[in-house]
Amino acid sequence: MDAETFNALVKVGTPVRVFPNTRMDPPRITRTRTRAVQVQHGLAVVHVDGIRCAFDTRHIDPLPDNHPVEATA
Repeated sequence: MDAETFNALVKVGTPVRVFPNTRMDPPRITRTRTRAVQVQHGLAVVHVDGIRCAFDTRHIDPLPDNHPVEATA
C-alpha cells in the first residue's frame, strides 16, 4: 500500500499491530506516531510509539481505536 492510501485509512495515533522483523515474529501492539511517507523504491513507511525505526506499512495491521496498547517506557 502506498503512503497516500495508508494515510487515508490510518490516522496518526491509531492502535496498530506491528511485526518488527517478519510476520512470523510475535507482534507488538502500539500506536502510529507519524504519517506514512514514501521512501526509496516506492516503499511506504511509518513510525510507531516505543520503537525507533520506521516500519514498512505492509508489516502493520490497524486495530480499532479502543484497542489497548502496550505501555511504552
